[in-house]
Amino acid sequence: MYSLKPPAVFVHKRVHRNANAVKRLERMLRAMGDPPVQDVETADTERIVACAGLGAACPAWSDDLMNGFLRPQGDPVIVFNTFVWDESQREVPDRKYKYHIANRLAWTMAGAGEDFAYSRREVMDAEHRPERDYVCQGGWGLHSLNGCVHRCAYCDQAFIMTLMLDLEDFADQVSRTLVARPHQKLYRYDMYSDSICFEPEYGASQILADVFARSADQYLLFYTKSNNVDHLLALENRERCVFYTTLSTDLAAREFEPGAPSLDQRIAALRRCQDAGYTVRAGFSPIIPIREWREDATVAIEKLFAKVQPDTVRLWVLSMTPVPQFDGALGFQRMDPRLADMAIRADPAKVGRWNAPFPTEARAEIYAHYIEEIARVSPRTPVSLCSEAPAAWHALKGRVKMRPERLFCCCGGLSVPRAQANGARHGASGASHATS
Repeated sequence: MYSLKPPAVFVHKRVHRNANAVKRLERMLRAMGDPPVQDVETADTERIVACAGLGAACPAWSDDLMNGFLRPQGDPVIVFNTFVWDESQREVPDRKYKYHIANRLAWTMAGAGEDFAYSRREVMDAEHRPERDYVCQGGWGLHSLNGCVHRCAYCDQAFIMTLMLDLEDFADQVSRTLVARPHQKLYRYDMYSDSICFEPEYGASQILADVFARSADQYLLFYTKSNNVDHLLALENRERCVFYTTLSTDLAAREFEPGAPSLDQRIAALRRCQDAGYTVRAGFSPIIPIREWREDATVAIEKLFAKVQPDTVRLWVLSMTPVPQFDGALGFQRMDPRLADMAIRADPAKVGRWNAPFPTEARAEIYAHYIEEIARVSPRTPVSLCSEAPAAWHALKGRVKMRPERLFCCCGGLSVPRAQANGARHGASGASHATS
């Protein structure tokens, strides 16, 4: 696992009631150099939040965090916990905090089960797709962690890290979910965090790989931006696993992702997993249009395809970040001046909070460059837009080869590896449709 120096380590007292969780705790603490730990219970939530610098008495009580004035200076506070599967044993969380990560801590401290273990976005086919502001294939995601150690400038998750330690019980829950949801073929793990950073001591990769190996035709997708992949190379039952990495260009990674591996390191991890037999996928996510974004994107795309043959590539321009927050966290002065001006001048009501800050025409221009460069280097690789507005898909009609209603993406619930999709004729997500 990563070499971490958290300012404090807390252990919820319920961990000590689970023998497997205790063994996992001891293993992870040894890997961290046996730091001092504090046993806590739900009533201590406020103390943990304050230790992380997000309490009511600190300057963060204003908009400082998402405006970029409060940045984590090191590793997050770490909280070890377990799920509470019996709903009657949960307490009522006091979600009084301004920041999402602090309220999530309050939730898990009070006891969380299925409501934390699964994010629910139903798989919908073209005939039953609900009306919404973005295109997404959907699917339930799997989660046993929350928070992150990568300290990206566009994210507020780097202050508190919660790890659920009762993974054997979690695996039993996941096994039952796979049986109950046979129509979902691929499950993403873990978008609430980055579990790969804590392996092999955490042990979730092997436990979940074993679960999916016992399913009839369902796949596990490791979702990460980490290059900590040694444990994956000899993982048992990896035939039913997909490895997906989010990529940033060289300059964007250096400027905005200080705790994450470089572009070259992530590509090297993709190549190692590909050589170990994994289906690999890549996503330029998020795309940040810095001043040199076109040249930097071309270099990144050429580097990727010189080493790896990804099953699919997704694109996502950083969104869900209104103009003031974007400027505070990243700085419009560091962006392409023309695209920055388009964002600043755009009517927020027309752009919408989901797509903010860049209007459709700006996002479409960015996507067009990536699509053209990927087509130049690897013309047969499917490219999708992630959680994008229908208007952007329409603006790129003729450039994006797939259609929104025939989406084949990195982590959609129907987007199984292309070789398996073609062999089994999985209609809605088959790559033969995606590239037509």
